[in-house]
Amino acid sequence: MKTINTELHALPFEKVSIIEAKSVLDGVDAMPKTEVKRWEFFRRQEDRRDQDLREQTYQWFAKLPASEKPWELARYFPRITNELAERWEKPAACMRFLEQLLLDNRGGRQGFPVNVAREIMALQRYFNQAVFAATSRPHELAHH
Repeated sequence: MKTINTELHALPFEKVSIIEAKSVLDGVDAMPKTEVKRWEFFRRQEDRRDQDLREQTYQWFAKLPASEKPWELARYFPRITNELAERWEKPAACMRFLEQLLLDNRGGRQGFPVNVAREIMALQRYFNQAVFAATSRPHELAHH
């Protein structure tokens, strides 16, 4: 008896806008081609240590309120979690880093899964409210 291979294979796909999809279906090359910069050549070479959370990161994580802990970010993106923990006490650097994580300033970035993006946005909100606001008003803290 002949067996059928039912294993599913991932199909490669590319996200496109509705206009791009319509132009393909209509057979029109309406979208101008733009050169995509290959950013992987500019990235720092990934190290095995990038796959583990550092001690400093565990300490930072422990200080966060339970509702603000980025569990998915730490699980799937430990290198980014380590960088965030390292910059947390440097308000300007941390704000820039959080913004860079959420904005595609390079073009063509894949982006984070929705649940991770939500955690980063929640951390950004918490940082802006609790951490950055407190460090930008040290004169008010001295009177309490």
